[in-house]
Amino acid sequence: MQGQDFLVAFTICFIVYTVFSSVRRYGIARTKANLQEKVLQRIDSSDALASLAANESGRRFLESITIEENKVSSPYGRILFGIQAGLVLFFFGIAMIFVQRFANVGFPGFIIVGTGAIGLGLGFLTASAASLFVSRKLGLISPDARDSHAPRD
Repeated sequence: MQGQDFLVAFTICFIVYTVFSSVRRYGIARTKANLQEKVLQRIDSSDALASLAANESGRRFLESITIEENKVSSPYGRILFGIQAGLVLFFFGIAMIFVQRFANVGFPGFIIVGTGAIGLGLGFLTASAASLFVSRKLGLISPDARDSHAPRD
């Protein structure tokens, strides 16, 4: 019965986290939209718009209005996210199997969750490796890109 209580508590915590995270993101987006609206209301002529677009911060502001932000824009970011998710899921799965082994729980819930997490983790890692391979073949990432940031003598 303890394992079922753990799964119920975990599910409730996940739902609460998801709801509060979504509410926080909505609040940030609404505040950002209100701020952008107030700044745009102050632009009353084409000269004001041209002066705003003339400096770097004004240009970034105008781009932020039209372009949705994408934090992971390069192939490196996507590949690193896949590796990170894969490793977290893989080690979470191993931890669940250890809990099942050493906690003497009467039902196989930890084994099921652990095996699924290990499978997902290995899937993310495989997908990241495939993305790296395809990105290099398509020329999105140069094979010597890791050496481009190294100091040269």
